[in-house]
Order: sequence, then C-alpha cells, then structure tokens
Amino acid sequence: MKMQNKNPINNECKPENSVSVWKAVFSRTFIAIAIINFLEMTGYYALFVTNTQYAVDKFDCSLAFAGLITGIVVIGCLVGRFFTGRIVNSAGFRRLLFIGISVYFIGNLSFLFVTSASMLLILRFVYGLAVGIVGTVAGTLVAVITPKAFQGRGISYYSMSTALAICSGPLLGISLLKVVGYEGIFWITIALSAVCLLLFFLIDVKEQPKKTIKKKIELSDFIDVKLIPFCLVCAIFCLAWGNIQAFISPYSHENHVETAASFFFLIYAGAILISRPWTGKIYDIHGPALVFYPAMLSLAAGLILLWAQLGSFAVLIAGALCGFGFGNITSIGNAMAVSMVPKNRYAQATSSYFVFFDLGIGLAPYLSGYLVPYLGYTGVFGVTAMVVVIAIPFYYLVTKFGPKPITGEQVEFESNNSLRTAETEDSEGGAVP
Repeated sequence: MKMQNKNPINNECKPENSVSVWKAVFSRTFIAIAIINFLEMTGYYALFVTNTQYAVDKFDCSLAFAGLITGIVVIGCLVGRFFTGRIVNSAGFRRLLFIGISVYFIGNLSFLFVTSASMLLILRFVYGLAVGIVGTVAGTLVAVITPKAFQGRGISYYSMSTALAICSGPLLGISLLKVVGYEGIFWITIALSAVCLLLFFLIDVKEQPKKTIKKKIELSDFIDVKLIPFCLVCAIFCLAWGNIQAFISPYSHENHVETAASFFFLIYAGAILISRPWTGKIYDIHGPALVFYPAMLSLAAGLILLWAQLGSFAVLIAGALCGFGFGNITSIGNAMAVSMVPKNRYAQATSSYFVFFDLGIGLAPYLSGYLVPYLGYTGVFGVTAMVVVIAIPFYYLVTKFGPKPITGEQVEFESNNSLRTAETEDSEGGAVP
C-alpha cells in the first residue's frame, strides 16, 4: 500500500508561494496578537517619554528619582519576562496573556489615582511586569502558531508592530501632551489597553492541558541556558539602540540638527517596514548569515555617521541604516533563538532573548552616562560603533560553535527525507507508524 502524504509540516513548506505564506502566517490569531502588541507598546512608549517630566511636575521630585521612576519599568519587564518563561507552558498561553493584558489595563487606569512619587514608582514596576508578561507570551505564541518553514517571515511581520510602536508611541506622547495634558495621555493609554482586552477574544489557540510535575526549580525553567552566549552577543547590539534612544535628543541640540533628529525614528521605522518582509524570506530560505552580517555592518555604519557629525542629511541616513541594522538584528535574532530549541522550549527561548534584549537597552544609558562628560554625546556614538564592530567576531563564534538555528528550507528538506524514508519502508513491507 502506497502511503499518502499527510505530513503537516511538508504541506506547509512552500516558501516560494506567496499565497501559501499569507495563509500560513496571517491567521486571525496572528493578526490579533500583532495588533495587541502594537497598541500595548504604543502606550508603553507614550508614557515612557513623558513620565520623567510628569514625576517632576506632579510630585516635585528630583530629576534623578524621576529617572528611576521611568527606568524601573524596564526592571519590571525583565522580571515579568524571566518568570513568564517558566509558567507559560503550565498556565496556558490564553490564560497568562489575559492576566497580563488585564494587569496592563488596570495599571493604565491606576495612573489617574497616583498620589505620591513612591506610589508611582511601585505602579511603574507593576506596569513593567505586565508589559513583560504580555510581550513574552505574545512573542512565544507567534512562534508557536507560525509554521516552521515561514518562521523568519512570521516573526519579521509580527515585529513590525513593535517597530511602528517605537515611532507612534513617542510621537503620540510628545505631540499630544501640550494638547491634552498628562491626564489626557493616561486616558489615551487606558483606551488602547481596553482595545487590547477586546482583541484578546479573537485569539483562538487549542492548548492541551499539561500536567505539572513538582521538581526542583532550576535556572533552565525560566530561560534556556544554552542560548545565553547568543543572547549576550545580541545584548551588545542592544547597547547601541539604548544609547540612540537616550542620547539622540541631546546629541541633536549639541550639534544643531534638531529638525533632522525629529525625523530619525520615523525613518528608522520606515526602513524596518520596507526591509523586514524580504529579510524574513531570505532567512527562511538561506539562513541568518545573509541578513545578520549586513545588519550588523549597517548598524555600525549608522553610528559612525552620527559620530562623524556630517550634518542633518547624515542623521537621516543614519536613521535608515540603524533601522535596517538593529531592526533586523532584533527580528532575525528572535527567530534564530526560537529555532535553536524544540517547540516545548519556545517560551524559555523567547524569555531568554528578550531578558538580554531589555538588559542591553537598559544598561546602555547608565554605562554611557559615565562617558558623556569626557567624550560628549558624539563620542559615545563613536565608542558604540566600535563595540558593535568588535561584537561581530563574537557573533561568528557563538553561531559556529553554539546551537544551530533551523530555517524553513531545512524543515522542508528534513520533512521530505522523513517522508521518503517512510515510503521506502512501506514499499519494502515495513510498518507505517
């Protein structure tokens, strides 16, 4: 008896067919998760850029304490991501995502009732926890529901929602602050989080109940230890983005390129939107090297342009280079991390990647703050460019000797080989599993 081809992975593996990509990736659940991520991160960045001044104006606290209030949300994100990696498989994606979105909604609502700087500090930490939970569950869920053959493209498309939020969030917060005030910004973020709650009910995930086995708690329950070298290298590239976020505004004042700097993030987001669809396809078909090495060099080139002080046009070109560079490092790096582990470890892989991602971005302004008095903002970008270039050989080493990512083309090859092996056994009288 000739065995029919019923292998689900093989049926999904048609990287060249745009129709199959659309059907395989853009499910109702995928679209709902992407919009939730976009709205959540838009609200997050809108508050992030206005929170320091709000703390100073509302509670008359010092600039240092106001900075702590703003930055503690990153610590909350780290804690949320860290523990989510352990509990998501046992708690379930939908349940944990609903808890995260609900806490996020309550957190936004609670900003209206804050009465002290200390209360705001605690609330910002809890708010960060919620953002970390939602981000980790959503990112893991996208990796789970996207067929392996299209995972590079799926994660690249999904991560566009974050790229748009990086642009829309600060724009929303800064441009509307003078119009609606701080309370108006809070109401806008409340509305965004309410829409996230409604979109949650469009998510349809069939989950098998998992038995909880009591055992000794280990680090591998929270993150994937074997991914630490790769994630550490990615964290080095995140230092660049952390410095850009923190210092592009004072840099523009120092070098009289304020107008160009105001368009930096818009051009950055545009470069991501243009490049990610085809870089994701290249990753799926040819692997990460053809994307990751140009992206690293592009990021370094963008930083060098900022260091060189060549004027407004150079700042705009730097925005495009950093968008192509760091924008694709984050999405392809995420795809690589989840492809290095079995499916039941996707949550830990996603948690590992974004813990180091947030750590790199959060540490950058703190570490570089010691350099600013001696080198200026321009010098900081020059040093950061050197760090990125130095990190490239380390990326080569961790990808050569560490876990290997599996791309869509390899999935198809292995699936076809498995199918041919089964057919051969069947034709020779072997048992069909």
